[in-house]
Amino acid sequence: MTKLFTRIEETENYLKLKKETHELKIIVELSTVFKKLKIDTTLNFLDHMIYTFSWGSCISIGCQVETGRWRSTHTIAEDVGITIGTGLKSFFTKKIQDSGINLTGSAVFGLDESLARVMVNVEGRRHTFFSIYPDCPGARVELVEDMNFQDMFSFVEGFFQGFPASVHMDFLKGRDPHHAWESAIHALGESIRIAFTSNPWRKASNNPYYAEEGIADAALG
Repeated sequence: MTKLFTRIEETENYLKLKKETHELKIIVELSTVFKKLKIDTTLNFLDHMIYTFSWGSCISIGCQVETGRWRSTHTIAEDVGITIGTGLKSFFTKKIQDSGINLTGSAVFGLDESLARVMVNVEGRRHTFFSIYPDCPGARVELVEDMNFQDMFSFVEGFFQGFPASVHMDFLKGRDPHHAWESAIHALGESIRIAFTSNPWRKASNNPYYAEEGIADAALG
């Protein structure tokens, strides 16, 4: 059986991962050390949001996308999310087993008139829940820059297909769709950063629910 993901290079602080199908070739780089990595998904706003996520999470991220016969913005957004999430899972899994991490994180972030709240729970359950409050009409539009608005939801959903966690993303305030999403993605990054923070109490071997597995995820290999 063909592997969906190929690990091109891996060190303690760096991972280079490839996902290739008939539709897309995606190369993702991740590093826990600050690096200036190139992002080019062919979608300008998605590039901006990945940089935003990188800044919030304190994880260096690079991403290169080549499209095949069909160029589907939905597929680009979703599969880029899946690949980044899958790569990040490797860092979390190793640190859970070696030294322990918080596993949960939450953040509120605002940009100008917009405000968003995100909670992440890394426990092997892959769920994505969105709430759009009445004071956030910017999260109820058709387009944000060069992307269909729905494709941004697909990016987040894709990320949590690859990354074994549940997320609640609440759009609390915002008139401008760019600001609404930037607030939400930055809050997501901050939540991931907090979840990844060292916590020896929560080392995998101490976990009363999943013991050495650390988190209940059959796809950790």
